[in-house]
Amino acid sequence: MKKKKILIIILIVISIIVLDQLSKWIVEKNFIDQSVGNKAIAIEVTNNTGMAFGFNEGNIKNIGLVAFTLIIVFHFVIKQFEQLDYKTTVAISFVIGGGIGNLIDRIIRGSVLDFIRIFNFPNFNVADTFVVTGWMLIVIFLVIYTRSGEKE
Repeated sequence: MKKKKILIIILIVISIIVLDQLSKWIVEKNFIDQSVGNKAIAIEVTNNTGMAFGFNEGNIKNIGLVAFTLIIVFHFVIKQFEQLDYKTTVAISFVIGGGIGNLIDRIIRGSVLDFIRIFNFPNFNVADTFVVTGWMLIVIFLVIYTRSGEKE
């Protein structure tokens, strides 16, 4: 069972990193100087030197903050590995994979390439969708777990 969970984490993380970096490469090669779409949804390239939604823009310490957050998540996974169920393992893998995808950008490009624009929401990328989805699932699972524990 332990080997199966490790394999799941590795496959999901690698898949997310490849999908994220491939999508950024395609956008960079084809859409860097143009915006394609409409007011609702578009491909619009921006370079985010900040954290989520451009917060703390231009701060070189963001690389350290991202790395520190990933280390905390890794530490949690290692300490709680035996207790993690498969759906929580998948959710944590989403966070790790997306986080590494954006960390690669920060190291290689000096910023994160964001290119998906929906309405007036700040631009984001594939890695961001996995990070946010992973954290939302973790919160949902914690609420469900907490509520199921209250009934006992």
